[in-house]
Amino acid sequence: MHPDGDDGPILDAALELFGEVGIPRTTIGDVAKRAKINRVTVYRRIGSKDELVRAVMARESTRLFVAVAAAAAEQSSRADRAAHGFATTIESVRTNPVLLKMFDSESALVLEQLTTNASTLLASAIDAAAQIARGGLDSDSFAVPDAPEIVVRVVHSILLTPAAGAALETYDDLLAFAHRSIVPLLVGGDHRG
Repeated sequence: MHPDGDDGPILDAALELFGEVGIPRTTIGDVAKRAKINRVTVYRRIGSKDELVRAVMARESTRLFVAVAAAAAEQSSRADRAAHGFATTIESVRTNPVLLKMFDSESALVLEQLTTNASTLLASAIDAAAQIARGGLDSDSFAVPDAPEIVVRVVHSILLTPAAGAALETYDDLLAFAHRSIVPLLVGGDHRG
């Protein structure tokens, strides 16, 4: 069985096509053909194209959170876990060609899902950030209340508007920024590294 259940092949096909031809040019028929199933099956299991886009984005977000948590878990200190979690999140999105294609999409649905209707995505990201920042501890104690939400909103902003004031082009830039500005929110103190 596919790790995503019966919908996995459909989501895989959609993700591939979104990356190859873009979201606006991908049809339910194209997805069905790539998944080697009937179009009606896509509608029955997933729904409309908008629901398909949402399902793909949700699954890719979950995959991203799992990968970031694994990368952060490799670090020995809570501060390094938080900093690497932050940097890895941004770097993972920036280096994923399919996610980049989705970000660059002119699809109104994608834009809506990444901005004005991003609350579900952000809520999941906040939960993931809190787990990573806790570093396996059961405590919800952060140096600044609502720190995981602040961090997720910063990540979201950086992904949507990559260049502004701070140098955030490389992984090392992101890591330095995280130690300077993100880690103190989560774990307190001065944790420059």
